[in-house]
Amino acid sequence: MHIALLALLVGPLLQAPAAPAPPDLKSGAALWKSKFCANCHGEEGEGGFGPDLAGGRGLTLEQFRYTIRHPWGIMLSFTEQQLPDQKIADIYAFIQTKPKVAQPGEWHWAQVPATAPASQKYYMNAGCAQCHEPENKFVRMWLGEHAKEVNFDYFAKLIYNHTDKYPNGGMGNFSRERLPEIVLREIYKFHVEDLGMRASVGGSITIGEQKNGATQYDMTVTNRGVKDVGLDVDDMTVFVRIPSGTKVLAGTGPGYKGVQSMATLGLQPALAIATHADKNGKIVRPPADMSGDAIVWKISKLSAGEKVPLSFTIAGQPTPELIKAFDGSAMHWDKPGRNEFGSKLEYRDTRTPDKGDHERIGLPRLPAPGAQQ
Repeated sequence: MHIALLALLVGPLLQAPAAPAPPDLKSGAALWKSKFCANCHGEEGEGGFGPDLAGGRGLTLEQFRYTIRHPWGIMLSFTEQQLPDQKIADIYAFIQTKPKVAQPGEWHWAQVPATAPASQKYYMNAGCAQCHEPENKFVRMWLGEHAKEVNFDYFAKLIYNHTDKYPNGGMGNFSRERLPEIVLREIYKFHVEDLGMRASVGGSITIGEQKNGATQYDMTVTNRGVKDVGLDVDDMTVFVRIPSGTKVLAGTGPGYKGVQSMATLGLQPALAIATHADKNGKIVRPPADMSGDAIVWKISKLSAGEKVPLSFTIAGQPTPELIKAFDGSAMHWDKPGRNEFGSKLEYRDTRTPDKGDHERIGLPRLPAPGAQQ
């Protein structure tokens, strides 16, 4: 009896582990984009900054997994929590379906010209820009949220031990051997000393109350910096683009100045996407659309951690055409802004204004047809 009971207890432990799920090509294709593999390895695995992987490059699944956990080049390493084995198998199955290439493709973001400053060359050649663009606009903004705490050690922890702070984040960890500290110090210099940290400001328009043939639009402008730690902004202009002749019935919030033409405002609309180099390797800012009017607020200071509610009321109901006209609306501030180093860059982020700095205002979503207001 005791032997039979023991067999019942031990038997399940001796069973073979469950077989892994079969790879999912649809999941692999989605992960290839969402994990930004394509930025270094090409949309179809054709390569670019990183090696071509189309067709699998002769790697077994086990070898492919090992290169992600323990890469031998400058590539970041990804943890099991960030990218489980099953998801790696999905990605591997996806790239196996892609035809091999005779030679690698072009870099997602082109190499800097030979005359670029050394700190930008180090930044670009480490591969950072393939995800973070020529001036690392958003990372400098996140650093700006903690500006008084930022030094080289703070920065190095984010690069070498990124998953300690963001265990589920999209970025992995760089190797100290493949990205040595002497190089990282030049990259830090490019971010913090040459270009400077950016203030972290955000705001989105939402559709508010609709009555008496008019619509109120609401917006909260927020300095996302940590109070008494992040960067403050001075001399802010908030402007919402509208078509000429739009009937604005009211505006609320500190510094409301009414309506003026975009042509006389003196500030350009904010671009959504940074411009890639043209076929000659030049970065050319697209011409600004200065048509229409703008609803304007002037705010002398927005300290880190501070929020300011604003609203405006327009005659009529929200339409797709009106929402489209809002595009390019921005929060612009004079300080802290673009410095002399940034203004002289050949390879630059065309979204950044020549003077001061700005951030786009998020656009509202129209309610679904038949939805209650």
